[in-house]
Amino acid sequence: MNVNDLKKKYKNKWILAEVIKETKKHTIIDIKPIIISDNRDEIYKSLSKLKKGAHVATLYTGKIPPKGMSFTFHVYPSYAGLSGLAGSKQS
Repeated sequence: MNVNDLKKKYKNKWILAEVIKETKKHTIIDIKPIIISDNRDEIYKSLSKLKKGAHVATLYTGKIPPKGMSFTFHVYPSYAGLSGLAGSKQS
């Protein structure tokens, strides 16, 4: 599957894929999805289960936060299991 087609089909997803074809400069042209997830950790756990030397790539198909953007996670004890997310621009 073409990388651009994959990004259009699976928006805002983490993908672990086998690299099928790439240029001499290692730009990926075609890939075969292995796992598609909303959860990045699921992708990273799956990496450890692959055969040593597997030719794979991980990618995120969503919008990457702009340079200088940071995120803070807060856990509120009175709301067990819930967390808030605040983004802030670094100076």
